[in-house]
Amino acid sequence: FVSQTTHVMEEAKRKRYDRQLRIWGEHGQARLENCKVCLLHCGPTGVEAIKNLVLGGIHSFTLVDDALVTPRDLGNNFFVHESDLGKGRAASVAKHMHDLNNSVTGSFVDERVDDVVTQNPDFFADFTVVVASQCLGSTLAKLDAVCRAHDVALVALTTHGLVGTVRVSRLEQRVLEAKPEETDFDLRVNQPWPELVAFARNFVGTRFHEMTETQRAHVPWAVTLINAFDEFDSAKETHVSPIHEWTGEDRVSIKKIVKKQFMDASAQTAELGDAALPENCTEALANARHAWKPLHGVLPAALLETLADPKLDNLETPDTPVFWFLLAGLKEFLQNPEGGQIMPVEGSIPDMTSTTEWYVALQTIYRDKSNADAAAVGERARRLLRLNGRSETEISDEDARFFCKHALHAHVIRWRTVDDELKWRNGAGAALASSLRNNDDTVKHCAARYVVHRAVDLFRETRGRYPGTPVDLSMGDSRKRKEYGDTEMTGTEDENPSRDSSRDVSNPPKDVSDPPKGCSTEHVSFGGVCDVPGDTASLRQIVETLLTEINVHGNPANVLDVLTTEAVRCAGGEPHAVAAVIGGIGAQEVIKIVTEQFTPCARTLVYDAAKAVTATVL
Repeated sequence: FVSQTTHVMEEAKRKRYDRQLRIWGEHGQARLENCKVCLLHCGPTGVEAIKNLVLGGIHSFTLVDDALVTPRDLGNNFFVHESDLGKGRAASVAKHMHDLNNSVTGSFVDERVDDVVTQNPDFFADFTVVVASQCLGSTLAKLDAVCRAHDVALVALTTHGLVGTVRVSRLEQRVLEAKPEETDFDLRVNQPWPELVAFARNFVGTRFHEMTETQRAHVPWAVTLINAFDEFDSAKETHVSPIHEWTGEDRVSIKKIVKKQFMDASAQTAELGDAALPENCTEALANARHAWKPLHGVLPAALLETLADPKLDNLETPDTPVFWFLLAGLKEFLQNPEGGQIMPVEGSIPDMTSTTEWYVALQTIYRDKSNADAAAVGERARRLLRLNGRSETEISDEDARFFCKHALHAHVIRWRTVDDELKWRNGAGAALASSLRNNDDTVKHCAARYVVHRAVDLFRETRGRYPGTPVDLSMGDSRKRKEYGDTEMTGTEDENPSRDSSRDVSNPPKDVSDPPKGCSTEHVSFGGVCDVPGDTASLRQIVETLLTEINVHGNPANVLDVLTTEAVRCAGGEPHAVAAVIGGIGAQEVIKIVTEQFTPCARTLVYDAAKAVTATVL
């Protein structure tokens, strides 16, 4: 568990990263600066992802790619130049990438990706994240197993025509600083502890009436609501129970009590009515919802699920992260009747119309309660460390405070393996089938796009090329590959060929006038004849097989005709406009994982640039 650090940044670095520091703070930046990223394949999708990470200030990057820079690269990759033609693509990209941020260390490996994955799996052990771009499913499955063995995160990115996918895989991601878009302050207006009650009593009854108009106009609105709730509760025959169902009449009653406090204390206010209510009273009315929040709080479903995680009952493993010990401490805290079985107080309060003295006093009460609750959680967590033969020093008071501050949104994400997804295990097939039957047209459409994406992957596996690309360059004839130069994703590699010193990549290939025997010719492209009708029929057959495997029948979202035809027409294209979006999303996922902030995408995401929509499908 890593809490906020006392990391002191040089002034120049602080200015360089000023905007992102406002998002993830110095502790998040410190984590990012320790991040080592490996990129597989230096096409536009992967390069766009690594570019964003280099600009963000990661520690280092390593590029793995054995392809040469060809004329085609110049059309969709901004990190290779004309002067790089014929040179190693990984080396060229690394050189230009370093120019973006000279504080980031860069290196490259001029080897085939498949060879590195299968022959040297320990190569990936020292990385924080591996970004795999345009890799085959079989390669990803092997790589995923390697990354999980070394607790390395994997982010897989693909771009094919106007469609892209983003897929994260890891054993588990512990999310603490979730930073949800909508949050509310934890003021416990209807659950005040003794110190807060004692403070609020200074602003009620005779004491409130004896104040001057100016003093009354500066009573913090949280205090006003505490007293209003107490009066409402006292008026009931029985105290408001934790399961009290608040009616509209109850809520109106709270607001009437708030107004009455001020009108009874001031003849002028009583005479002029609502128009004469001071600003702090208006603030209390606007925030009256705090009075009818559920008495024992409502824990988010993700936190409840995490508190029930079997891992909390198995903390004996020596390398168990202290996050789990703190979570176990929180669970004990919530089960303690003396603590009211409610979450630790978060400790911060919003701005309020108030005197500095009263506001600081109120702020101190909340902070002291927050520290006391965090200490109780921390003590329980340290006791569990002792019981499991670990050192108490692994959890400091600061760690406990930081954990409790964000504990309400703590949860854990676990991804199914890539192999499970490819083989429709562990609920993958059922999840995709559900998306294909979804009432939301966007989800259904993106799910259909995913089916075609899988079909294209299988087509590449069996034929060594993308559908719609030249047939004669994928027949396994090395002489023809040399003659015609650049090919689409041959074998299990990227869209560029393996290194061949005898080839002149500066000259574009010549078209072939005679198609292969038995091939129905639709068009000639990139130095070869394309069997578009044959590829379309083959791809459609693969799509039908995939749909059958997940028990989906018919033609959902035109997956068998329109989308299949479009996939063949794309011919393995990786347009930069789409690659930039997928690379950007991929970089965001890396940052979420590394900084341990925000919530990473827990499912496979599909982006359709033609419709400008995204959806997670399984």
